[in-house]
Amino acid sequence: MHKNSASRVTAALAGILLAPVVTHAADNPGAHQHGHAVLQIAIDGNTAEVILRSPAYNLLGLEHSPRTGQQRQQLAGLEQWATSTPLVNTVEGNCITEEASVQSAWPETSRQQGHTANGHSDLEIFQSLSCNGLADQNTLTTPLTDRFPALEHLEVQWISSGVVGLTTLEPGEVRIRIAD
Repeated sequence: MHKNSASRVTAALAGILLAPVVTHAADNPGAHQHGHAVLQIAIDGNTAEVILRSPAYNLLGLEHSPRTGQQRQQLAGLEQWATSTPLVNTVEGNCITEEASVQSAWPETSRQQGHTANGHSDLEIFQSLSCNGLADQNTLTTPLTDRFPALEHLEVQWISSGVVGLTTLEPGEVRIRIAD
C-alpha cells in the first residue's frame, strides 16, 4: 500500500475509534479521575496512531498549569519524553515515533510564563508510530505503567484489522494483548 493511502486509512481508523477532543475536566467532571487514564491505539499495517488521555496529575503530579520554573521543566521533560518514546511498542522494540504532541487545556502563555489556570486539567499525548512487523504482532508493550506511578488503571482500547479490543492494565503491567 502506498504510504499516503496507508496514512489516510490509519487516520480514518483513528478518527472513527479515537475522536480526539482536548477537554478541561470542569467541562466533564465524570471523565477526570486521578489514577485513571485511557490509551487508544489504531493499527493499520506497520503504523499506529496512539492517543493517551490522562489527568495532568497522573503524568506531572500537578493539576494546574505550570506556575514555577520546576513545573515548567517537568512539562518540558514530559513533552521531550513523549516525542522520543513510543507509548506502545512491539515486544522487540521496533517502533519509532514519527510525530508526537502533548496538548492541554492550558493556554500556551500560561504554560510558558506560569500564569494561573485553576481547575482539574487533562493532558493528551498524540503519537504516530512506525513499527517494523507491527501487523504480525499479538502483543504490544507500554512504558506508561512503569514510568508514571500515579497511574493506577490504564484502560487500553485498540482497533486492528477491523477487530476492536479493550483491556485494563494495573501498575507494573506492561503487555497489551491485541489478538483474539
